[in-house]
Amino acid sequence: MKSAKIENIKSLTSENRFNYFIRKVADFEKVWGSYGENGWLHLSTKEGGELLPLWPEEEFSVDYNTNHQYQFSPKEIDLYYFLDKWITGLEKGNIDILIFPIDKGNGIVITPSDFKKLLQEELEQYE
Repeated sequence: MKSAKIENIKSLTSENRFNYFIRKVADFEKVWGSYGENGWLHLSTKEGGELLPLWPEEEFSVDYNTNHQYQFSPKEIDLYYFLDKWITGLEKGNIDILIFPIDKGNGIVITPSDFKKLLQEELEQYE
């Protein structure tokens, strides 16, 4: 992906990046997280909550990790595996999902069950 496209998408509002994320993830049937030697990248909220950041494409994970100097690499997760297996684990761990965070702004925080519902609704449009 060309850097101009990355910068254009990053300049979108959180809501528009969220919509972009949902469409891309449903289209390609995968999500991207960041993985390092100690596991998946998790972020903390000001209130002490835990968030799992996700991106629609590999390049955005790379960009985020580079801008924050994180020692993580992008890692692809099959969407159906994520919806079937990860959602339950995230709910049990009380971990919300941070959709498409970027270097100069936050993403949208969503509960795992709401994430699953939205993606299932979007996937139904592809059938």
